[in-house]
Amino acid sequence: MSYNADDCPDSDTVVEGGGGGGSGGGGTTESNCATPTSPGMTRQDAVVVHGDGGSIDGGDPAPTAGPPSMAGYEPCDPLIILNLFQSLSATTNSLELQMKINLHLKALTRSPYVFLVPILHSSEEGLIQVINDNVLEKEIRFSINSTHFRSGSQHNGYPFVIDDLNKDFSEVIEMVVGNKHNTLIYDILGPKVSKLQTQTSTTSASSTSSLNELNYAAFQQQAFQQQGQNGATQQQIALFVCIAGDSSSRSRYQFYIDDTFRYVLGHLVTAFELYEEKRVRDQCQNLLQVARRLLGKIGDLGQLLRGVMTEAKELAAAERCSLFLLDKHTGELVSKVFDGNEASKEIRIESGKGIAGYVAQTGKLLNIRNAYQHPLFYKGVDESTGFKTRNILCFPICDEEGVIGVAQLCNKLNGFHFDKCDEEVATAFSVYCGISIMHALVHKQVQKAEARYKLSQELLLYHMKVPDTEVNHALEAVKEPDREQDELYRTFPRFDFCPRDVKDHALSVQLAMRMFYDLNFVGSFKIHEYKLARFVLLVQKGYRDTPYHNWWHAFSVAHFAYSLMMNLRLIERGIITKMQGFSFLIAAFCHDLDHRGISNSYQTQTSSPLARLYSSEGSVNERHHLSQAICILNDSSSKILDGLSTTEFKECIDYLRELILATDLANHFRILPRLKKLRAEYLTEGSNQRLLLSLMITCCDLNDQIKSWKTVQHVAHLVYAEFFAEGDLEKQMGLRPNAMMDRKKACIPMLQIEFLTTVIRPTFEILVQIFPETGSFLDTIDSNREQWERVRNRAAQQGNGSETGGNGTSEPCNGCNATAECCDFTCYTQVND
Repeated sequence: MSYNADDCPDSDTVVEGGGGGGSGGGGTTESNCATPTSPGMTRQDAVVVHGDGGSIDGGDPAPTAGPPSMAGYEPCDPLIILNLFQSLSATTNSLELQMKINLHLKALTRSPYVFLVPILHSSEEGLIQVINDNVLEKEIRFSINSTHFRSGSQHNGYPFVIDDLNKDFSEVIEMVVGNKHNTLIYDILGPKVSKLQTQTSTTSASSTSSLNELNYAAFQQQAFQQQGQNGATQQQIALFVCIAGDSSSRSRYQFYIDDTFRYVLGHLVTAFELYEEKRVRDQCQNLLQVARRLLGKIGDLGQLLRGVMTEAKELAAAERCSLFLLDKHTGELVSKVFDGNEASKEIRIESGKGIAGYVAQTGKLLNIRNAYQHPLFYKGVDESTGFKTRNILCFPICDEEGVIGVAQLCNKLNGFHFDKCDEEVATAFSVYCGISIMHALVHKQVQKAEARYKLSQELLLYHMKVPDTEVNHALEAVKEPDREQDELYRTFPRFDFCPRDVKDHALSVQLAMRMFYDLNFVGSFKIHEYKLARFVLLVQKGYRDTPYHNWWHAFSVAHFAYSLMMNLRLIERGIITKMQGFSFLIAAFCHDLDHRGISNSYQTQTSSPLARLYSSEGSVNERHHLSQAICILNDSSSKILDGLSTTEFKECIDYLRELILATDLANHFRILPRLKKLRAEYLTEGSNQRLLLSLMITCCDLNDQIKSWKTVQHVAHLVYAEFFAEGDLEKQMGLRPNAMMDRKKACIPMLQIEFLTTVIRPTFEILVQIFPETGSFLDTIDSNREQWERVRNRAAQQGNGSETGGNGTSEPCNGCNATAECCDFTCYTQVND
């Protein structure tokens, strides 16, 4: 990185020095030289960094000289200055500008080396990039903060004067140019900013100010005189000019520096600002790339932590990195990975102990330039490992709640210590680290939850395990039906067949399998008969023993879907495809799997486990039913979709999802306006097929209402048993249940009349409009509604009917036993069928 000044041609400067190194040793006496100044400018003599171990000191205050010609120095040829300015104006690249200015000053002074040190006030750093016309492989940044400046008078308009050259600066100079030559350092003041006018003067005050305290009074006096002419101004050091030479060359060098920077300073400062902006932009781009790489590793926490350490080392150019995560239970910092490798033993650090513990406790970044001089550093680790720690950059990694870890970088490569730029990068990097680690931890929790879910599903399927004897019995009964079953099979496809009259579970399984055979799904989709039998038996066992949402409800819904396809010949007429029909029948069987007998609103209101899992998507129960259906379909013993291609499988699951979600009446009412526009002649166009399937699955779900009055009564009894049980639960929780779920307020005849009028008939009217051959459904609905009206009227005549209150709501039906599990129907059970 260093520039070898020893290889430069000798100049007319006198090399001063002695033996030894460091800041001690002998020095030379500097003579006072008359140095010309430009009008309206302030200046001090330059600091001299002595070579060969010389000390740092400043010269005596230089007297103000007269015009340049009186000092014996001829100004530069204007043509040379113009050529220089023209060359500089062609670029805004700060490196190119420095090379050209360095070579210009080197030619004028015949010095072995010249370089500029821009001062970055935002980060309080000095920057070295170019020596003569040689660009360093890596720029050098070192701290020059406000502690290296002393406040000036409030009247001179210049806020800081450097007391003395700080140690970092002298070490940097020795590193880049060696100590063969003395180095003169001149400071160049930036443009003056008026406190009164708050605007930047176009006249740059290029000042070669001294860094020695002895010259401060002279500078203050000149600045005060300038303030009297131009108003209160503020100036800061824009850069330092470092040039090889001795005290005899000071005034001559100063003259040429003044003459040069009078014209080029503004352009140079702008170039430095552009460079810093580009650096910050590139830094942001790099961080985004780093974030992308880190987020790609959140699936494996160990791999992510190793990636974090690798990225941190590369970003900050560090030799080593260690990463600790905070154990929130013990408050300790824990590390299982060191320098990108798995540690042989887990390392734990107590809260507040050591550098990492301090950073974790305070949440503040710590930049240690000399580790052995810091009180928190423990030397024993270096002594035991043989590793030499020079400097440390330790920073916290936080999430939205606080510190979750600490990263510790050791030994800055190609530099003295970690600088402000490294601190900025570390601070920004820690944000991405926090996000990545937090997501990785959440991802790990999700993976564990998924594993537990899979285990619970396996446990569920195990307890739903179907004995082989049941499977074989069902297969034999389907293939070789007896005479009674043959008679049943002949009436089974009819709409007026009532599945709830079957009663026998084994027979219902055989009839369910028969649906797949009659619709030719077994042959078309290559369904293994053994898997079909096991699928139906698993679905049957997947329903809970609730009053209404049980296997008999699923069997009834599937039968109506089967009847629609058989009687209306939906597949043969091309109204729906065979795949749609297959999915339709599976959805009918599975649409209420594992129903707990409680509604979506109750699930959401009580924040049940299902609600926490599905409430953000809506249709809590239906999404759970879908999940259970896919679980059974994925079981190796009941994979009836095995014969499908990948495309067909995805299509089937897609239809299954739509159809099961369509059984939520909230979804039905949402699409009702579109359903009303369906016409028989346009069913195969656009999305009409999917709308028709949604309509039919809803009709299947409500098909009990188009059965006989006896069935309608029985189903109402079951439905309200569930409703009242849910209402009781809500009361126990201090909630106010819906009127139809409150056994003390609900009047079942009135509620059923309203349900038939507002939901059932409008839905089936759409089906009849598309398929006129189903017109008898409406007659049955009207007949059942008349029966409910008779019940209501008879109860009223007996004094047990409902009366309408002043607010238009129905009072409780006194004929309903409020203490029973559900309404016992004593108010209308004597009505003739």
